[in-house]
Amino acid sequence: MKGSITHRDDFLAQIQHQLGKVHSQSIQRPKWKHQVQWETNTFSTKEELVDQFKKQCQQIHTKVTETTPKEAPYALRSMMAESGEGPVITSQDSRFEQYGFHPMFERMQTDGISITSWDARAPRNENILQAEKAKYGIVFSDYTLAESGTVVLQSHQGQGRSLHFLPMMYVVCIEKSTIVPRMIQAASALNRAVEQGDQAKGAIHFISGPSNSADIEMNLVVGVHGPVRANYLLIDDEKELSR
Repeated sequence: MKGSITHRDDFLAQIQHQLGKVHSQSIQRPKWKHQVQWETNTFSTKEELVDQFKKQCQQIHTKVTETTPKEAPYALRSMMAESGEGPVITSQDSRFEQYGFHPMFERMQTDGISITSWDARAPRNENILQAEKAKYGIVFSDYTLAESGTVVLQSHQGQGRSLHFLPMMYVVCIEKSTIVPRMIQAASALNRAVEQGDQAKGAIHFISGPSNSADIEMNLVVGVHGPVRANYLLIDDEKELSR
């Protein structure tokens, strides 16, 4: 059931009055004299951003495998064979079809490997159980931050939050075109989408490699409260787009 907000304007006007502020019907964004957040790495080429991204991934214990759109399914299959077979859960994302992953998934099923997708029509607990049993959780990044090796993923009906946290191995397919310098570019793009009429997502995840913690005696332990390993499959889609 969708809720509603009542007396919001009166409530906010009362707070403004108590604070001694003049009530305004609209809020104007401030114009900052200095905008370092935009200037950092703004003039880097895409190749420079990719190099920065790969170097940062070494720091966050994340393997990057570079591939082409045509070879992407084979690169993913090789990655999974190297780490050991196991059940797979994916998000519902049209890019799996776009890059030809489905035939490979079908062959894996023929070989007896469980392949499931997050199903918005299924009971919530069923999806969570599938994610918990999966060795691999495979998703696509919406934006990718070169500065920190971070992938940005928006939750939607075909991609629940548990997909990112319950499987043992986390595989993120990253289109090269999604790489931006830092968080400000991704956050601004997400904000523009909402301003242009897109519905705000229930959750937006900024994930930098596998889970880890150094809370106990400053000893780093990887895989404490989420995937033990993270792998990024970097797809050079820009060459395909330029043809």
